[in-house]
Amino acid sequence: MKNFYLVSLTLLSFGLISDVTVAEMADIDSRVGSMSVSELQDRRSYLLREEKSLMATQSSTQNPSTVKSVGGRLAEIRAELTAVQKALLAIVGVAAINSLTDDGSKDVVPPVITVNGSNPATVELGSTYSDAGATAMDARHGSTSVSSSGTVDTGTVGSYTISYTATDKAGNSATASRTVNVVDTTAPVVTVTGDDPVTTELGATYTDAGATATDASGAVEVVTSGEVDTDTVGVYTLTYTSTDASGNAGTNTRTVNVTDTVAPVFTSSSTFVVDENITAVGNVTSTDFDTVTYTIGNTTGPAIQGNQRASALVVDASSGALSFDIAPDYDLQIPDVQLYASDAFNTETKAGKTFSGYETGATMDFTATVTATDASDNVTTQNITVQVRDVGGVDDDTGTGTGTGTGTGTGTNTLDENGVNLTAPTFTSSSTFVVDENVTTIGTVNAAVDAAPYDMTITVTYTIGNTTGPAIQGNQRASALVVDASSGALSFDIAPDYDLQIPDATQIQTIGTTNPFVNTSTLDCESDQTNFTCTATGYPTLDGYRTGATMNFTATVTATSAFNGASTTQDITVQVRDIGGADDDTGTGTGTGTGTGTGTGTATNTTVDSGN
Repeated sequence: MKNFYLVSLTLLSFGLISDVTVAEMADIDSRVGSMSVSELQDRRSYLLREEKSLMATQSSTQNPSTVKSVGGRLAEIRAELTAVQKALLAIVGVAAINSLTDDGSKDVVPPVITVNGSNPATVELGSTYSDAGATAMDARHGSTSVSSSGTVDTGTVGSYTISYTATDKAGNSATASRTVNVVDTTAPVVTVTGDDPVTTELGATYTDAGATATDASGAVEVVTSGEVDTDTVGVYTLTYTSTDASGNAGTNTRTVNVTDTVAPVFTSSSTFVVDENITAVGNVTSTDFDTVTYTIGNTTGPAIQGNQRASALVVDASSGALSFDIAPDYDLQIPDVQLYASDAFNTETKAGKTFSGYETGATMDFTATVTATDASDNVTTQNITVQVRDVGGVDDDTGTGTGTGTGTGTGTNTLDENGVNLTAPTFTSSSTFVVDENVTTIGTVNAAVDAAPYDMTITVTYTIGNTTGPAIQGNQRASALVVDASSGALSFDIAPDYDLQIPDATQIQTIGTTNPFVNTSTLDCESDQTNFTCTATGYPTLDGYRTGATMNFTATVTATSAFNGASTTQDITVQVRDIGGADDDTGTGTGTGTGTGTGTGTATNTTVDSGN
């Protein structure tokens, strides 16, 4: 039976040296193989004492590094004990070994305990721990049962000890232990509360729903970082962080989109009232949480007389300042009232038109649509009306009132001793031209050199001075005469409109009678008015509609000889006739003001002595 124990002990010893390398085992075998019996016995006793001491240390410490170093040394001791026992068995036999183990007949050698699995062992906080246990082998009794004690709380981080005890049949006990470290390497799980992503309106108040976190260690706090600027459109990120007691940090994020879906709201009135002949109107304003840009559509307004472009409304894109590009002139509106006059035979005829607004106070209205667009392309429109008031009535426009001008022309001629004109041009065309209104072409001025020296052909060039003509209504520049320098072709730069002249007459009477058999053309408003009435309307008109007077423009044309610069001047008059009477021009109407212009010209001749 003892032989069986010794063999079992030998086999057990092989199982205990698994942690010793082949090289270390070879070194142990070499040293043991050179020992005598007495040296082997002494070495065995020493190793057993060291083993007992180390096992006591192992069972009393939870320090991982100490446990590890003790475990390594125990493996080396047990490997060497195995080698010593083999050597003794080979030298002295089983009897000698038995005498060592029972000290004659008594068994005093405790079992040898082997801890299964890792020592120390590590387990994650919150998980389930299953101990791998331990085994024991006794030299005399063979396999011996092992009991364990101690618990591992996997719900609490820390180091725990499991103790193993084995007692052989002789009452010899051995102990061993395992250190179990409960660790926390798992970060908390952070869960965002509410929507992700979430959208909030520009300018609104944003309240975050926050986040929660769970962890095996128990309750943990969540800290939020990041900001949401609801005054600025954009994408914002909020970060939620939770850190447990072991320093493990878990994070999650929420995306917050600040958007602008609300269009600007106009705060300014849709109606503006201004006086005529100014450009500034006012300001369109609106409220919005972002920058607003203004634009304006086409302007709708009353038709006006003459060739001038109608006034249009414009708006400053950033400030909203509203204005006219051309100052509107109330007096340029198309007349809507027909005027009548009686001639010398008391026959009523049309005598021009006027505008009813002078009597009713009606405004000159312009409309357009203003668009307000914010930075997110939200759009609002407002239809605005600008009411332009008349200032001063029908005769208010001093800008088209009186104007005078004088022009002096000089002619330089070259004469011989007998007074014969040698080089100065002589005008051969008339000084008066008659044309219809609303045309630019007039005719041609001609001049020639009567006596050119040496039978030369001399070129004549033409220039023209300032034009003097009647004042006209509105802001349009008056027509001016121009001449082609080489051909002498005479024309207007702007076609003159007879109907734009400043009114110089007032409608006399409107005759009415209750007798259907009376011809009103035979009545005289200056005589007895028993059977009829005469009413003075007071509307202005042009007397020329009745008398046929022309619209006259004057200027001085200069003809200059290319021979030596000798020149001659001619004062010309262009008479513009009315076409169609007071109601001929659907694009024009009445205006006010008076204007006169005069021009004078003199010619000076210079005599040159020819030496004859």
